[in-house]
Amino acid sequence: MRMPNLSLPPPAAAAPLEEGQALGVWRLIRPLLDGELAHAGQWYSAHHALATEQQAAVLVLDRSDQGAGVMLRYADQAGDLAKLQHPHIAVPSDSGVTPDAHPYLILEGMHGEPLLPRLQQLDLRKRVELLVQLCEALRTAHQQGWLLAEIDPSMIWLDPDGNVRLMGLGLARIPDPTDPFDRGLSLGASPAFIAPERRNGEPPSLASEVYGLGALCRVLVCGWEDTPRGLAPLRSGAGQQWPLLKEAQQARLDTLLRAAMAESPELRTRGAEGLADELREWLGLSPPRSALAPAEPAAPKPAAWWRRWLWLGAALGLGLLAMAARIVEPTEPTASSQHQPRG
Repeated sequence: MRMPNLSLPPPAAAAPLEEGQALGVWRLIRPLLDGELAHAGQWYSAHHALATEQQAAVLVLDRSDQGAGVMLRYADQAGDLAKLQHPHIAVPSDSGVTPDAHPYLILEGMHGEPLLPRLQQLDLRKRVELLVQLCEALRTAHQQGWLLAEIDPSMIWLDPDGNVRLMGLGLARIPDPTDPFDRGLSLGASPAFIAPERRNGEPPSLASEVYGLGALCRVLVCGWEDTPRGLAPLRSGAGQQWPLLKEAQQARLDTLLRAAMAESPELRTRGAEGLADELREWLGLSPPRSALAPAEPAAPKPAAWWRRWLWLGAALGLGLLAMAARIVEPTEPTASSQHQPRG
């Protein structure tokens, strides 16, 4: 039997969807601007059709190889992703296809909005604090076996409480370094956020993750530009964006950014955990290094010795008094002496 010819719909960008559009049990409210061009589709806010107080964010993907890759990644690890729990990380809970064959993902909850359009409202300290929150969230993800394989700025949000929210579509299982076939899956982030070794076919790693974090740090601190290949961080120094910053603080921040984005993985900051520590130190939140050193045994106070001898002397005195009392205590005559005949 001859098999019929099958073809997929041609690649296409998703057309804007209208308010009230039904996607399963969800109804779209409005599109959300993410402030940049390097993303996989269009974000929308939505509410549940029956319980309108239940909110969600919806990502409608382009009909492309990249969109298909995102859906394949979600299908492959949906069960495991649901176990990843952190207040600053959101993961997809459902998926589907629009009437015009565009795949979409549902992230339930009130997540706020993409960060970049609101970035100008935030001072430098708040921006660095958000980066620390993101790195600390990834510390927890690492402990559960996940890393952020690609960093896309449109996936970094500001939640209703002003905290960072990672829309975790770029999360992937930490690959097994001994398995030559474990290369990880690619979300297809902007090239400016992909480490050099990843562009050469290497699997994602904690070192490639910190490169992407360094690029994101540079975007938030120094600004960005839209290029034909997507959003890219400006390579200017922190002082150009923040001229009132003290010279020593500018130099320290520039050094920190360069270390995170070093070309060689061996020269980069040691993971998101190390980057979080350096950012906290720059903010003045880290304890002094002396406070982290093992404590020396405390020496006895100079005047404390006489107290020990005083207690010892008191105890010895009480013992002697007890012995003296036994010696002077009168003894009663024994029974044999009471019945001895008189001479």
